[in-house]
Amino acid sequence: MDSVDIAVVGAGFAGLRAARDLSETGRSVILLEAAHRVGGRAYSRQSTTDPGTVVEVGGAYFHRHHHGRLAAEVDRYRIATQAAASHTVFRNKLGPGQRDAALPVPVEEAVDAERVLYQLIRDAHRIDPSAGLENQGLEDLDISAHDYLDALKAPPVTNQLLRSWIWNMMGQRVEDASALWVLQCVASHGYSVLGVVLSLDEVMPHGTGALTSAMANDVPDLRLGEPVHGLRQDSSGVEIAYGKDRVLTAKHAVVAAPLNAMSGLRFDPALTGARADVVREGHGGRGLKLLIQVQGVPAGISCTGDGTFPTLYDYLPSSDGGRILVGFTDRDSLDPADDAAIERAVHYYLPEAVVVGVDYHDWTADPYVRAPWVSPRIGQATRAHKSLGERHGRIHFAGSDVSLLFPGYIEGALETADRVLTEVAAHPA
Repeated sequence: MDSVDIAVVGAGFAGLRAARDLSETGRSVILLEAAHRVGGRAYSRQSTTDPGTVVEVGGAYFHRHHHGRLAAEVDRYRIATQAAASHTVFRNKLGPGQRDAALPVPVEEAVDAERVLYQLIRDAHRIDPSAGLENQGLEDLDISAHDYLDALKAPPVTNQLLRSWIWNMMGQRVEDASALWVLQCVASHGYSVLGVVLSLDEVMPHGTGALTSAMANDVPDLRLGEPVHGLRQDSSGVEIAYGKDRVLTAKHAVVAAPLNAMSGLRFDPALTGARADVVREGHGGRGLKLLIQVQGVPAGISCTGDGTFPTLYDYLPSSDGGRILVGFTDRDSLDPADDAAIERAVHYYLPEAVVVGVDYHDWTADPYVRAPWVSPRIGQATRAHKSLGERHGRIHFAGSDVSLLFPGYIEGALETADRVLTEVAAHPA
C-alpha cells in the first residue's frame, strides 16, 4: 500500500497545478486520473473530420487581464498563443430591425438597450464574487433567465441578443439557466457584460494539451487510468480506494474531479447539508460545442440569433480550403449524432454552406465528467456555492466547478488550486 503526504484526484488544470505546486513544497504527492490523458475538460486533439488539424473540443479561450493565473502558466512554459479568430462577416437572426453587423442593436432600440444593460450591471453589482452566492441574500435573482429578461422588458432585438448570449454562455436554454449565474459571470469580469464577451480573446494554436502536458511533466508521480472510488478519513489521514482493489493512504486528499462526477465517489464520513444535496443532484449544464467543417463560407463569419445554434462562428481554416465553424447549443436541443438536424441548424444562418463533417466530444456522456462546463440549476447557487469548495476534514476540493471567481473557466480551476495550497499549509498533518 502506497503512503504519501497528498493524494490528488483528477488531472485537469486544478489537479495538475495542485499536484505540481504541492510537490514543489517538498511534500510527497500522487496524482490519480481516471482517464488515459490529462487536461479534463480542456481537451485538444486531432480533428476527426480534418486529420492533421488540432482542435479544441473543450475549453480554450482566455484573457490576460481577467485570467492572470492562466496567462502566468502559459508564460512559464513558453506556450505559443495567438488572438482568437476575428469576425468580420455577420449573419444575425435577431428579430425585427436586426442588423448584420458587429453591434446588431438598431438605433431605435439604443436607449432601451442602455436601460436594460444598466439594470443588468446594477444587479451584478449586488454580488461580491468572493463571498459565495449562498451568503448574500440573492434569492430574488436566482430565477430563470427567461423570467429575468421578461421583467427587464427589453426591446425585441436586444432581448434576442441577450437570450442568445445567455444560452451560449450557460449551456442551458434561458428557461433552465439561473439569472444569478449569468450575473455572477458579469461580476467576475469587472462588472462588465463586454468584459465577459471580450474574454474570448486569446488561444493556444497548438492546443491546451501543450500546456497540460508541460504541467504534467512537472508532477513526479502521475497515474493515468486509475479511477477513484471512495475516500475514507479519520483523525490520522485519508484512505483512497482506486483502480482495481487498490488503496492509497495520505495525510490529505485533494478532490479535483468535476462536480457531476463527484456523486460517484463514496465519502466516509459523508458530505452533509446543502453541499451533499447539490453534489447528488449535479449541476444542470448541458452545453454542446460542435466543430463543423464546411465549404462555401467566407472566413470571419459570425452568426447570432434564435436558431438551434444561438451562436455559430468561424474557428479555423480546414485543409481542404474550407472552414471549421464552432456551433454552441445544448444537449437537449440538438442530438450531436443527427447530421440532418445539424445541417438544418447551419443552413438557418448559412444556406449556402456545404457541411463536410461534424466533430465533438459529448461531455454529458463522458463517464469521468458527466457534464460540460458548470451551470447550476435554478436555486442551487443560493443553497450551495462557496460551500462546494470548503474543506471536509482532511479532504480539500478544487476544480473550475467549485471556483468562486471564475467557475467554468480554466482560470477558475487554477484559482481553486491556489486555495488548496493555502488550506494545506494552514492545516499541516
